[in-house]
Amino acid sequence: MSGWWQSNRRALLALIVLVPVTVGVFTGWEWWKVAGYAPTFPTVAEQGGSTDFAGITFGPATATEVSLPDEDLPEGTKILWVRVPLDRHGAATGCLVNGLRELSGQGRFWEQDSATVTWDSRRYTFCPTDRAADLFPKGPFQIDVPFIVPDDVEGPLGVELVIPDEFPGYVRLVVVP
Repeated sequence: MSGWWQSNRRALLALIVLVPVTVGVFTGWEWWKVAGYAPTFPTVAEQGGSTDFAGITFGPATATEVSLPDEDLPEGTKILWVRVPLDRHGAATGCLVNGLRELSGQGRFWEQDSATVTWDSRRYTFCPTDRAADLFPKGPFQIDVPFIVPDDVEGPLGVELVIPDEFPGYVRLVVVP
């Protein structure tokens, strides 16, 4: 029996090395196919701070509780108005507010409600990319978005902004309402 082990030792060593490597490569590839198109790796700016990401300066963001008299909100909820100043430094890079995440407690997540809440249509809720459009901002501007959240939300919260070409990276600006 020892003759068989000696004659096949190189093949067995190759098998011992290649099987885990193959499993790791395929698992990593499948994970990257999923995570590569979803916000996975945040660039974080703490409360009151700003950050640069993909050539855009984001922040500092603020979150303010507002009451809109014409809104019929579900019981036990409130509206948080999030404002994010940004400067694209002349570029036409597009960006979107992905949502608002509770950074402590349950880690809940809310999408923006600018379509649900009666909101001034002249406010930017994303980064326009069409330079020819009349609404294209020429310099620094701000994104204003409303979120309907439960009354018990206090903070800190993370405003998450995505730039589609930069996935899986994204920006998280910490705010406390």
